[in-house]
Amino acid sequence: MPSKAGPEQYLISTQTAALLTGKSVRTLQRWADEGHIRGVEKDGERRGAGGVKLLIELPSLIPHLSLALDAERMAIIVAADTGAADALREVGLYFLAEDQAATALLWLEAAAAKGDSDAMDWLSRCYFQGVGVESNVALGLRWLGEAAARGHTLALQKIQAL
Repeated sequence: MPSKAGPEQYLISTQTAALLTGKSVRTLQRWADEGHIRGVEKDGERRGAGGVKLLIELPSLIPHLSLALDAERMAIIVAADTGAADALREVGLYFLAEDQAATALLWLEAAAAKGDSDAMDWLSRCYFQGVGVESNVALGLRWLGEAAARGHTLALQKIQAL
């Protein structure tokens, strides 16, 4: 059963928890209700028709994740949950390192949408090489060009080499 908001560390939204686990928000809410994970009701915030916003205690998700998490990684995930582009990119790179490219792309695309040129460069690599997606030279060039336009040194060098 969810607890009332307190001083817990490493709280993330159900949406971020869903991206991390590959499960739906509804499943995560059910898991919290059944005690499989710990959720914290955020006082004064509502979700849906009369529902209370639920935050998930990240450490309680560890048994349901394919990523190894330590305090540093959990702090980065919390930052990604707030929308920090560099943190979104780092979480994407965690998934790439674990050969979970399709999930990594979701995180990298979110970082790129916030203007992170490193994420754009990584996306170009994924599209050129077909990592997590079907190989697509046009999208690879698009992301490489975006990264270069934002001053990404390596992307600029790659474009010059073309």
